[in-house]
Order: sequence, then structure tokens, then C-alpha cells
Amino acid sequence: MLFADVSGSMELAEHSGPDLWRSIMERFYVILAEGVHRYEGTVDKFTGDGIMAIFGAPVAQEDHARRACYAALHLQREAHAFGARLRDEHGLAFAVRMGLHSGEVAVGSIGDDRALTYTALGHTVGLAQRVEQLAQPGTACLTEHTAALAEGYLDLEEVGVFDVRGARRPVRVLRLTGIGVARGRLDVARTRGLTGFVGRDEELRTLDDAMDRALRGDGQVIGIVGEAGVGKSRLCHEFIARIERRGLTVTHVAGQAHARSVPLVPLLASVRSYFGVGERDPDEVARDRVTAGVLGLDPGLAEDLPLLFEFLGVADPQRRPPRMDPDARQRHLLRLLKRLTHARSLREPGVFFFEDLHWLDSASAVFLANQVEAVQGTRSLVVLNFRPEFQAPWVGRPFYRQIALLPLGDEAVDALLVELLGTDASLEGLAQVLGERTRGNPFFLEESVQALVETGELEGGRGAYRLVRPVTEITVPASVHAVLSARIDRLAPRDKDVLQAAAVIGTEFALSVLERTAGLEPAGLDEALRALVAAEFVVEQGRHPETRYAFRHPLTQEVAYGSQLADRRVAGHAAVAEAIVTLHAGRLDERAAELAVHWAAAGETIEAARCHARAAAWAGTTDPASALRHARRAAELADGAPPTPETVELGLTAHLFSLEFGWRLGISHDEARAIFHAAERLAASAGNVRARTILLAIYGLIRGINDGQLHEGLALARESLGVAEMSGEAHLYMAIAPVAYLLLATGDLREGLAICERALALADGDATAGAGVLIGCPAALVTIFKGAFLHDLAEVEPAHDLLAEGRRIAHDAGDLETVGLSHSLAVRLAYFRDDPAGAIGHARLALDIAERIGSTQSRARAWLALGTAERLAERWEAAIEALERSRALAEEHRAGVDVDGWRLALLAECHLGRGDPGRARRLASEAVVTARVQGGYFSEIYASVALARVWRAAAVPDVAPAIQAALSRAAELVERADARAFAPLVEAELAHLDGIG
Repeated sequence: MLFADVSGSMELAEHSGPDLWRSIMERFYVILAEGVHRYEGTVDKFTGDGIMAIFGAPVAQEDHARRACYAALHLQREAHAFGARLRDEHGLAFAVRMGLHSGEVAVGSIGDDRALTYTALGHTVGLAQRVEQLAQPGTACLTEHTAALAEGYLDLEEVGVFDVRGARRPVRVLRLTGIGVARGRLDVARTRGLTGFVGRDEELRTLDDAMDRALRGDGQVIGIVGEAGVGKSRLCHEFIARIERRGLTVTHVAGQAHARSVPLVPLLASVRSYFGVGERDPDEVARDRVTAGVLGLDPGLAEDLPLLFEFLGVADPQRRPPRMDPDARQRHLLRLLKRLTHARSLREPGVFFFEDLHWLDSASAVFLANQVEAVQGTRSLVVLNFRPEFQAPWVGRPFYRQIALLPLGDEAVDALLVELLGTDASLEGLAQVLGERTRGNPFFLEESVQALVETGELEGGRGAYRLVRPVTEITVPASVHAVLSARIDRLAPRDKDVLQAAAVIGTEFALSVLERTAGLEPAGLDEALRALVAAEFVVEQGRHPETRYAFRHPLTQEVAYGSQLADRRVAGHAAVAEAIVTLHAGRLDERAAELAVHWAAAGETIEAARCHARAAAWAGTTDPASALRHARRAAELADGAPPTPETVELGLTAHLFSLEFGWRLGISHDEARAIFHAAERLAASAGNVRARTILLAIYGLIRGINDGQLHEGLALARESLGVAEMSGEAHLYMAIAPVAYLLLATGDLREGLAICERALALADGDATAGAGVLIGCPAALVTIFKGAFLHDLAEVEPAHDLLAEGRRIAHDAGDLETVGLSHSLAVRLAYFRDDPAGAIGHARLALDIAERIGSTQSRARAWLALGTAERLAERWEAAIEALERSRALAEEHRAGVDVDGWRLALLAECHLGRGDPGRARRLASEAVVTARVQGGYFSEIYASVALARVWRAAAVPDVAPAIQAALSRAAELVERADARAFAPLVEAELAHLDGIG
């Protein structure tokens, strides 16, 4: 946004009188409008004594900030000259002040049919106007946001930092003083310091080969095509530097977006550059240099010099070119330039570098085509670079070769990220996020890092940054946004509409959905998609089982989506959701997550909550992290909706899911308690006894397993089982019967076995009993736990059979989590059987499943199982590594805390095995205390036996009483629980004690 007004206009108007002032302002408005239009801006409105102008809207321009600054400088010069005339003619002190600011605006029609105004609205408009008021007469001020986009291209000086009304924080203001030295993004990058040139070895070899062939007289034309920011200019400049070191002269010209409306600017710059004519050289000097250059190449062209002078804008008043019509004149010039190219080739090799052809005007394109044709059979190389949307007739000619510049590969991206960020531990994970978002585009990557520096997430310097606060969101940098939005706005209206409709669907989209939302006939949609593919906005992913497309770059999708007004996005999301419901009516569970996003964006809160809950159930145990996200979102939406029977039930379901998946992934005590009490209130208000029964069971597991309060968890579980028994509902009882696990942990083996048998009896052979009440397969879990109870009661053979049967039921039900749990429990059985090979086999299967499904609970138990197996095999280091992995997961995520005592006891034995008895004693003592506090009988038995083993190995006197105390406690627990499977462990250590005695 650019605001300009007359400083002290009221005093000037009063001093000059109405008629003169009207005449002055009319002339002034012409000056302002001409200056804005010169750089393709739009005069939004006249403000009484000035204007409000927009650059980059309604049609985006990637250099909109620079255009506004160039316009401001032009207006400064024109206003100064106008003011000088007014001072001389009328004695008026006429001066203009300007303010510029860059940001998002909403552009559209405001008002009704009687007074409709097309204008820009938003915070950006107001801030630009405030900055104008800070400018001194005769100056232009801009905010740091505009300055960041114009860095290097314009000369700026600091004004200060100001508290500006309407701005959330102080605004840094700068003054515009002139044109800077930068002519392209690469020049700006040099001021920051170029990063290492990586990942382009093959492309450089192709260019080197072309240069060698050209030197042999086989003229070459190489086109380098790639998306914005992919590194076309950097590749070319690295190559040019190589050939300049070989002593070759390069003629370089670059297209400029803001100069596209002026014919022949880049071509004239190219010819002037070749003859050494500077922008400020007087006409006579320019003619002398051109004459010397032309005659030095081909004296036979002397008669054509007047035509060339006129073409270059330095016509000789003494020698006018012959009269001819425009077409004949152009043909003559083309022949002349082609002849000069051939003549130069005879004297020295010629290298021509044309940059950013996508900014070429049509007149320059004709002369460029002539130059391309002219290199055939000469010692000339023409290197051109452009974006995919550029088209030219010479592409595809035999002498033309094209390099499609792809994004950087993973290795090159990693190297670039290390150079930019460094390797500080705080950066862990950030590099991966940046790499995924920027997809190998070096400009996008560097600008994203710079944006994080400017917003304060990163502190330090290049290669030595540290993350000082979590990055919750990486927005599209303004510089990248400008590039992408301008590319999008240059599309044909139909193609742009299709791209925006696709952006509402997502980064990937099915043709079948787009057909129902784009509002086009199939033929028109097909044409638009082919155009978008050709311009490399989207890519076709495949045609089976349905035709799908994806945005080539995720940031393009973000910009195409964000450029639409909110009401259009809302309508688009509703249309997408309705299309999905229609197309996938029989498979809506698997589409629930996608639908939830679209219904929420469409403002359909309840429908979105339903879909989030449905998505949580669908993700289930195969993707608990995703399930938990959906459950939390469903709860948030339902709790925020007006209370109705439906929203209460929906909220209750969502809270139950949140607890269930929180148990799997780890959940803090405070969060679990808050969810439990919220769900209790909902269950009470709905009179839903069934839901409260399930709630008690889940919260009991969390208190026992995640918080390590086994007896408190067991009390809740028993209450839940009692209510389920009274209900007489077999499915409900089976669904919550897996809480019997807590009885296994506390040593109430007979009670736990009875619960499992009761549940199986009620199910009466139905393997699906209880399914759908909670996540997972209850019949499989109960069967497995029955086997575990029988094992501890020393009924070993039936125990093995039941574990295998439970595993089969879980497998048939698609319950991977329970399959993994069966393998973890099988390790426990193998340990007592002294079967290290079997234990390791089951442990690795458990770990593979746990890592696949991502459940922290499963991972903690699987690593514990592997540690147990490795300890049995006496591979101490491997066992310690696995046990420490399990321990870290439990501590960080509060998952699998109930087996802390067992884990510590195993670690004690492993450290003893590797020769560190001191550490072993500390761990074993801690294991006993931990197990006793938690109430875990199995853990305490094993910890007591481990402590006895550690004391036995200690080379200290009078160790027998300590061993006796530990084993007595273990024996007491074995007898109390009737856990006959543990008796041999205790008896073996007692036998060793007899030997000590």
C-alpha cells in the first residue's frame, strides 16, 4: 500500500484560493496517477489531497514492494519538480510525503447498489496511512515489512521505532533514499552471504559440455527451466564465473518484472552491454562506442549504423536512417544483429546469458528468437533460464537443449540445512520440518530460516543457530508468498479458479471430487488441469483406482488457499465434504478425518465433531497418535457447542476416546483427571450408566498403569466390573474385563482368573463380544490374560495355548496392538522356561508391531520385553540398551510405569553381569522400594530375588541377613498370591544362601 498527500494542504489551499488550488490538485493527481501506473500499480482512491494506491492487488506481483518503492522515488522526483514550479510561479511551498507498508489486504466491492466502491481493506491499509503521517515533507517512509521485501534493491536509512496506533507492537520505520545495487535475488543473497553450491554437479557438466562444443564452432543454446526459487540463477552464475575464469566475455541481461510493460528493455540492455555503453553515457559517447564495436567486427555494416543508433535510443541528428515501414525496419534490424553475432564469432567466442525470460515482453521475445537462431554454426553459446510457464517457438529445435532443474535431493538439502542452521541439539526435528515444507527449493528454504530468525524463534548466526522457543507454525515467508501469489495470478482466470478449488481440497486431490466442486464441464476441467500440469503447479499422481493429482509444492497450495476470501473458502469446504459423502457413501469411516477438516472449515461444528470421533475410532490401535488428536478435537468441538442430548453424548464419547488413547500414548495425571471429571459430569447429566462404567474402567487403567497407583486403579476397576455385572450385559462385561490385568500386577491371581472365565462364559464363544465398546478386541485380551493368570499359578501348558489362541483372535480381528501384547507376555513365559531364543523371537515381533503402530505403551513394554530376553541370553550391553529405552519412554510419557520395579530389577542384574556390583545394588534396592510403593507383586518378587542375587555377588562380610530378608519377602508374596511359577526363583536363591551359611 502507498499513501501520498500534500504536506500542509489546508494552509496551501487557503493561501492559493479555490480556483488555483483546484488547478494545482488536478495537475498533481495526473502526476500521481502516471507514477503509480508506470509501475503497474492501481490508484484505489483520491483522498482529497493525495492518493491511496495498491501494488500487487487485485493481481499479485511478486515484486510488489519494489514497484511501490520505485513509484515512490519517481513521484518524489516529479513532485519536487512540480513544487519548484509552484514556488517560482506562485510562491507556494508545495511538498509531498508518502508512506508504504506491505501485508495482506482484502480487495473487493463495498456498499450497496446505490453506492458501490471497489477498494482495499484491512490492517495493512491503516498502517500504511499511519506511516505516511510519520514522514517528513518531501520524503517517503516505509515499514520494516516493506523494507524486508525490497532489501538490496533500494537504499534505505533508519528513521526509528514508533508506537503506531492499531499495531500490536512498535513499528520500525525507514526512509527511502534511492535505488540499491541489487538487480536480482542472487544479488540480495550475496549481501547475506551465499550458501554452499550443492547438488548441481550433473547440470554443470552439461553446461561445460555445451561450452566446449560451442568453442569448436558448434553453436549451442541451453535452456534451464525450473520453478521459482529452485536455483536457476545460482546455477547460471556459478557457470558464468567458471567460463569468465577461462577469459571468455559474457553478455548478460536479465528480465525485470516491473519493466515488462516497456518494450525491448532487456534486449536494449543486452546490446548496450556488449558495446560497453553505460546507462548514463551521453548519446555522442554511446554512438562512438557502438561505431567502434560494429566496424571492428564488420566494416561492411557502416551504412547500417544510423538504424542501430536509432534502435538504441541514441539517434545521430546528422545521419538519419532511411525511411521504411515498421515490419521492414524490424527485419533489417534482425538481419543486422544476426550478422553481428556471426562476425563476433569469427573474432572471439560469444557467450550470451539471458536470465528470467518469463519477464520478457513480446517485442524482446522476437529479437531473442533471432539471437537464438543466429548462433547456429558459430562459436557462440546462449544460456537462458525461465520458469515452466514460458513458451517460445525455438524450444524443441535441434540445436536447443534443455535442463529441467529439479529440487535439491535429500543429501543436498541436509548439507544446506547444516550450513544454515548448524547442529545445536535444540534444532532437533526443525530441519526435517523445514525440509518437508520447502521440498528441496533452496530459496524457499533460506527464506523460511530467515523468517524464523526475524520472528525470534532462532537466535545466533548462520551455522550456529539455536531454537529459543518452540515453533508452533511455520508461515509462508512474505518473499515466497509474493513469488507464488504472482505466479498464480498470472494464470488464465479459468485455470486459477481450478487451482483454488483444488487448494480447498488439499495438497492432494481426487479428480472425482474436483469435478463436483470446480463448477466446470469435464472438457474445460481437463484443459485447465493440463495447463496446470504443464506450468508445474500440479502433477498427476496416477489413474488407478482413481485419477489423483497433487500440488507440486505444498507452499503453492497454502498460497492458493489463503488468497481466497473466507466466504468462498467456507462454501468450497462444504462442497468438498458433500462430494466426499456422495462419492464414498460406503466407506465414510476411512474418510472421516478428511471430512472432519472440511466440515470444521465450513462452519459445521457438530458434523465436524462427529467425524473427528468417527476418525478416532477408525484410527484405533493402528494409529493411536492420530486417534488421540481426533478425540481431543471432537471433545473440544462438542464441549464448545450448545448442550443438547446429541452434543452431550458426542462429548462423552470423545472424552472416553481421549482417555483411552491417552492411556496408550501417555497422559499426565492432571489431564487425565480433568477429562475423567468432565466425562463423569456428562455421563451423570445424560443418565448414561453404561458410559460411566466404561469411564471407570479406563481411568482405573490409567491410574494403575500410567500413574503407577495399582491399588487405586484396581479399586476403580472393581467398581466398574460390579456395575457391569449388575447390568447383565455380556458385551459390556467383556469390554471392560481386560481391567483384570491390574489383578495380575497386584497378585490377585484367583480373582483375575475368575473375571476372565466369567467374561468368556458370558461371551459363549463369540470372538466379537465387547467389540466396538472400547478400542481393540476384548475377547483376545481376556483370553491372553487368562493364560497369564494360569501361568503364574503354574499351569504352564494351558497358559501357552491360551496366549496363542488370544493372538489368533486378535489377528483375525485386525487388532495389531493385542497381537504385540501377546508377544510381550510370551517373553515373560519364555523367561521362566529359560528359553532365550524363544524370548528374543517374541520380543522382536512385539517391538516391530509397537514401532509400527506408534503406541508409547506398547513400545515401552516391547523394549522391556527385548531387555528381558537379552538379559536371559546374558547379552548385558544389549539388554541395558533396550531396558533404558523402555525406561526413557516410561519416564517421558508416563506409559508402562506399573512395571518400573521389574525394569529396575532387570537393569540391576545386567549391571551385575557386566561387572558393576555397586550400581547393581543401588538399582536393585530402588527396584524393591518402587515395586512396594506401586503395589506390584510380580515386580516386587522379582526385585527381591534380584536384590538377593546382587548381595550374593558382593564381596562384603555378613551378607547373609540381607539376602535372607529379601528372599523371605519374596517367598511371602509368592505364598500370598499362590504364584507357584515364581517359587523356583526363590528356592534357587535360598539354596545359594544355604551355601553361604
